[in-house]
Amino acid sequence: MGFTNDQRLIEAGFPCHQVGAETRRERDTGKAPGPNRMHVWWARRPLTPSRAAILASLLPADADPEDFLMALGIRVLVADVHGFSWILSDQKIYNRMHTIGNTFYLQVDAVVLRAFENEQKIRAENRNQIKNILNKDPSLESDPIIQLWQNECIELPNLVSGILLEVSERIGNPAWAKEKMAFTKKHKVRFSGDAYGYPRAFSTSIKLIENYDKKIILDPTSGGGSIPFEALRLGHKVIANEINPVASVILKATLDYPE
Repeated sequence: MGFTNDQRLIEAGFPCHQVGAETRRERDTGKAPGPNRMHVWWARRPLTPSRAAILASLLPADADPEDFLMALGIRVLVADVHGFSWILSDQKIYNRMHTIGNTFYLQVDAVVLRAFENEQKIRAENRNQIKNILNKDPSLESDPIIQLWQNECIELPNLVSGILLEVSERIGNPAWAKEKMAFTKKHKVRFSGDAYGYPRAFSTSIKLIENYDKKIILDPTSGGGSIPFEALRLGHKVIANEINPVASVILKATLDYPE
């Protein structure tokens, strides 16, 4: 590929609606990243779009959008329950998974069964909420949000202790979570459970890039350091600069202290 047609993903377009939804979630009160709580800085960039800007600037234009979103941390773990999907949002069972070859499995034990029973309860509560909405307005039965929500809370087949559940990694859908929250608020009901099904993307651990893939990321007006911080987390080398003395102190603390 020549220099003249070396187009990057950020130039070709990427799923910004999902990145935007996750960015709004990142800024939720009380859940902001550590660098945000270190010092109030009005020009600080959120970490999720900062990571997105770096990745999209380095990836080729034909990069897989799903791989891109999962690299941002917008990903869920899904267990196959006799052909039905169960999003594993309970952190307690994450460490109970193991691999056989290249596949993740979850062995059903007492802890997993309790999480599964809670999932069934959440789904039943959501089905009841949907029923209440439709009783008030039957015309909403064809609404895409209702249909997707109904599919999301189908009752799962029963589990028994000792069996293995295959677990796969898939992209999360923060845009759908925002739509569902807006819809339920409009109709004055509360959905049960975690709308997202995964931790905030900025808190997700990142697989470091191998040495031969490392780049030098330059940010001449770094501010509080969100872009350099995410570049370091991705394993790149960083050159960061900032002329404002307050921002420079924040920048140094953001990049140096975590080490």
